[in-house]
Order: sequence, then C-alpha cells, then structure tokens
Amino acid sequence: MPDPCPTAILPARKAKTGGETFAAVAVLCGLLLIAAGIFIRQPSFNPAVLNLSAIADSQPKAAGPHALAPLIPAPAGLTVLTPVESFDRETLSDKIDGKAELYLSAGFVRLDCQRLALSERPDAWLEVFVYDMGSAPNAFAVFSTQRRADVVSLSIGDFAYRAGNALFVAHGHYYLELIASADDERLSAALEELAESFIRSRAVAAAVISEQDLFPKAGLIEASITLIAADAFGVAGLDRVFTATYQRTAGAMTAFLSRRADADAAAEQVRSYAEFLSAYGGKRLAADDPVPGATVVEIMDTFMVVFAQGPFFAGVHEAPDKTLALELARELAAALKEVPHAAR
Repeated sequence: MPDPCPTAILPARKAKTGGETFAAVAVLCGLLLIAAGIFIRQPSFNPAVLNLSAIADSQPKAAGPHALAPLIPAPAGLTVLTPVESFDRETLSDKIDGKAELYLSAGFVRLDCQRLALSERPDAWLEVFVYDMGSAPNAFAVFSTQRRADVVSLSIGDFAYRAGNALFVAHGHYYLELIASADDERLSAALEELAESFIRSRAVAAAVISEQDLFPKAGLIEASITLIAADAFGVAGLDRVFTATYQRTAGAMTAFLSRRADADAAAEQVRSYAEFLSAYGGKRLAADDPVPGATVVEIMDTFMVVFAQGPFFAGVHEAPDKTLALELARELAAALKEVPHAAR
C-alpha cells in the first residue's frame, strides 16, 4: 500500500531561529498563566450556578462540624445544615410568597430561618422559622389565624400546638414555625426540643392577651379564639378584632369584640359595619328584647348582631338562628359591661 504521507512531499525541516524559540516559549508561558487563572477561579462559582444547583438538589447537605452558627441552640443529635437566612418587610415574599401579606398586616418586623437535620440521618431534616412580630398581640394574631383544626395543644411558650409534621409557638413578640421533612417520631421530638431550646434562649415578658377572658364561657370553644389583625370580615380598616366560636343547639356561632379608641369610636364602627352589611344585601330586622343599641341584620340566611358597649365594638357573626344570636349577644354585652373603665 502506498505511503499516505510520502516523505517526498514533506518540506525539508529548517533549523529554528532564536526568534522562533522565544515566541514558542512566550506562547507556552501564556498557556500556563491561563491554566493557573482557571485553577484559581474554579472554586468561585457564578451565583446563578449556585442557585440552579440548590434547586436541582432538594436534599440539603450537612455542613462540617461547627461550620455554621445555629439560630437556636441545637440540642444533642441535631446538626446545622444551612446558614441563617434573614428577611425584612421588603424581602419576606422571597421566602414565603403567597403568605407574606398575613404577616405584614400583623406588624411583621423580621424573619430568620435555618435548616437542621438528625445527625445520624442527614436526609431527615427540619426548618425553623423565627418571626419577630413586634408585639405579643401581633404574634398571637398570626399564631391564632393559622391554627388548624386537627391540633395537639402543647405547654411550650405562651401558646403552642403540634399539627402533623409541624409545630407552632407564640412566645412574647416571637412567632415560631418548625416544619419537619416528614411525620416522623424522632423528628417530632426534635421539633419540641428545638422549641423549648428557643424559649430558654430568648427571655421575654409573658404575653398578656386579656381579651381572651372577656368572652362568655358557656359553649365557648377556647382553642377557637382568634385575633384578626386587619380587614376583619372583609371590612377595610376594621382591625384588632377577636373572634370566638360557640357551639349551641342550633349550630356553631361566632362572637367578636374589638376595643376601639373610645365609646364614640365604637358606636361609629357599629354604624359603619351595619351599612357595610346593608350594601351587600343585608336586611335590617326589628329585634325582640334587643341588646341596648344593637343592630340585627339578616344576610345570606344567617343573622348578625352588632352593638357597642363602652369602647368595645362587638357582636355575633353569621349565626344560624336569630334568637340564639341575640342570646349570645346579650351574654357578651353583659360580660363587657363588667370590664373596668369599659363605659368611658
């Protein structure tokens, strides 16, 4: 077979000159400098790459021993996975998009969060959310508004309950959400240990939510007491409204109360709310044996009773029966009348 590259057609080799040798050395040095630059910059990833990596890898990686400071003093058996993330009013929606407005309307100040895992099982992790809500009533507002029906009450902090793979605590002006990656016995124990560690590490004055004690006791479902921080019942500007569910023979009813600036402000709120109900099809009714100054409105087959007692705007919301609504309203008015300085 003929030689595919006959030597006859190859040009004769020439001896290298000094200039060619210098150029070759210069090119080689340039390549070495480029390689060195690539090696030095290799650990410094583009933030976009880091973000894509975080999204692609849903399982957090354990950090080295003592590599990360814990947001909450971590009990034995837990390892910190991630650094603390912090969010303010401007950035909260970056972390909890879709739910931020609830916290913002209740006086949110700051959120710190972090992931930890069982030391022996890095795939079994939990995330801690510590909300600074600015005041104990604000913390109670988000705690109570999000309370689920299927809960187990706990004696941690001022208010606490466990629901499935999550634990929720109000402690002074702090509101905690601790959420595990699975409904697991060891993770559930870790949630409680972390919550108790937080309580020990953050000394605050005990929350005083005195409005809880103003609701009549007969038929009251105590765990149902909720503070609506803003726009209660869909009314713009109606804030700081406490509600409580009552179980009566004809069904469930909701009582509500809100301390306004003074008696005149409470009376004005009654007038405004009655007009709001009328604007949406409510029909005002004559009240047999009414609460003094009360307005009764029938709307969508339910009954509303609204009245003022001193500085309190109060009433019964969406009752299935007019007589029972008035009965509960009278009980609530009597209770509020006993509050010191209520009639000012």
